Amino acid sequence: MSRRRRFTSRVKIDFAKIDAFAASELASNALAAAKGCDWTLTKHSALYRCRNGLYTLCLIWHGPNRETLTATMRNLRLELA
Repeated sequence: MSRRRRFTSRVKIDFAKIDAFAASELASNALAAAKGCDWTLTKHSALYRCRNGLYTLCLIWHGPNRETLTATMRNLRLELA
């Protein structure tokens, strides 16, 4: 594996943690509220580590009638609890 690839990869994290964060993000999303339907978070949602040490969270929801809603949060810092 190349050095560049190793530092810019998907982070293995429990999906329940992504789901908990996505629930608050979906609640604050105006488009999701305007649609007024149920959105389901997909397993394609993931956390990625960037070369500069920060993280990017990509969230993907599916709704009825094959609708897709996405959100990308860049430059996140993780804190250990």
